[in-house]
Amino acid sequence: MTPPASTDEGTSASAPVAAHAATDAWRQANAFAAAADWPAAADCYAGIAAAAPGDAAAWIGLAKARGRNGEYRAMHAAAMRAAAAGPRTWPHALALARLLRDLHETRALDALAADLVPRAHEAATDDMVALADLLGGEDLHRTALDWLDRANARDPAHAPAAYLRGSTRLFLGDMAGARDDLERAMARAPHFAHAHRRLSQLRATDRGGARARVDRLLAERAQVATGSEHDIHFSHALFDELHDLGEYADAWQALARGAAAKRASLRYDAADDAHLFEAIRAHGSRDFLAGPGHPGDADAPRPLFIVGMFRSGTTLLERMLGGHSAIAEGGESMGFAAALRHAVDHRARGVVDLETLRRSDDVDWPALGAAFMAGNAWRAQGRTWWTEKLPTNALLLGMVARALPDARFVHAWRPPMDVCFSNLRMLYGGFAPWSYDQRELATWHQGHTALMAHWRAVLGDRLLDVAHADLVRAPEHELRRVLAHCGLAFEPGVLQPQRDGGAVATASAAQVRDGIRTPREPDWSPYRAHLGPLAAGLGITLD
Repeated sequence: MTPPASTDEGTSASAPVAAHAATDAWRQANAFAAAADWPAAADCYAGIAAAAPGDAAAWIGLAKARGRNGEYRAMHAAAMRAAAAGPRTWPHALALARLLRDLHETRALDALAADLVPRAHEAATDDMVALADLLGGEDLHRTALDWLDRANARDPAHAPAAYLRGSTRLFLGDMAGARDDLERAMARAPHFAHAHRRLSQLRATDRGGARARVDRLLAERAQVATGSEHDIHFSHALFDELHDLGEYADAWQALARGAAAKRASLRYDAADDAHLFEAIRAHGSRDFLAGPGHPGDADAPRPLFIVGMFRSGTTLLERMLGGHSAIAEGGESMGFAAALRHAVDHRARGVVDLETLRRSDDVDWPALGAAFMAGNAWRAQGRTWWTEKLPTNALLLGMVARALPDARFVHAWRPPMDVCFSNLRMLYGGFAPWSYDQRELATWHQGHTALMAHWRAVLGDRLLDVAHADLVRAPEHELRRVLAHCGLAFEPGVLQPQRDGGAVATASAAQVRDGIRTPREPDWSPYRAHLGPLAAGLGITLD
């Protein structure tokens, strides 16, 4: 951690001595951190922070050391002290922003971004882009766009700024602006594979344009190493473009190449997840759910947790519900997972792991529910309900139900081949490692299905199933069911997901803006000859 440029010791005769001691303390703390001796580093940073409690840099160093030492609560406390102190330099501001993003302290991150506006002239373009990226990761897309506008004004040729600005405008529904920014990013950096991949989510306006995109992708992919991160992004972009053109043989080759390369880059064992699914079911018994939770407040808003596999229709459902005057779209918040991490003083790699389950035996569930509400009820924006649409909250439903007796749950689902192929074609990064291999994908689906059957049995009428096919065929009927589940009357606005406003930062960002799409032949149908392992894992016989 870089020490501050100056100290507050004053100008007395003892000031040089104090300054020298502070410098030595920083040198020692940083040396321990460099050696990964996190307990010793934490002790040093804690001493510096105690001597200068207004120094955000010391609290940032302490937060990092505590986090590396597995002390989640202490990491959180130090990061919030840093936020209260306020960083003096842009490097410290970005270090704090990364901590707040990591802790999912959305409001504190938003406040930090606002405090930095008067100092925007001090930031390099890269700094502004880095801050915007962190803001977008917490669904603060409007604030992110403001910083990207500043970066673009500073340097219109900055390719990462143009790429991120294009992505953000896509999430906010400005499709034309998104295309312009992404093309500008690629004009500046033709090898920018992430920009090519993002553009593939926006359909070309005509067949000639799509063909030109394919030719460009093939030319760029030929210049990168096979199996590299660039190759993976180019290959997935090629699949999207070729699939839209109906060139299914070449599309499959591109997808198979990209998925295999991505899977090879990940460390993953499906047996670990199978064990976790089993442990979650055992933990979330009826007796467990019968215990006391947060009593709630009659005047407080209530959360509606929308869960399901990725690509199961959760985005469309949330977007439709957001058209109701009593429901706010909360997006894919990590709010409950973050509150749980704090309660058990442990950070799982995902939303939950075996250690989380073990430590949860000692959790004060009413206190956890109260902490979640205190940290997240603002998402309701003055409305009666807000949605929590992180699909992997499915793993936490028992804990959510225990902590929040007033919460309600909706499970969105699609037929196994439909939802699994839709996952197979996606490029998620590392947070869905099961999605790149057909057999592992089938295993995950089966585990998810068994878990949802368990929740259905123990949650009873608190959990409502909604089939995506029914939602698009008979939207009013299905939305009436969901609204009744929340004790709300039907409003016609829920049938207009294509409305302006709001943000959608999922793989469905472009698709959902087109409104309700009528059912059609499944996207996997042209590839059935290649999907034997997936079908076998799902127990399905393909004709």
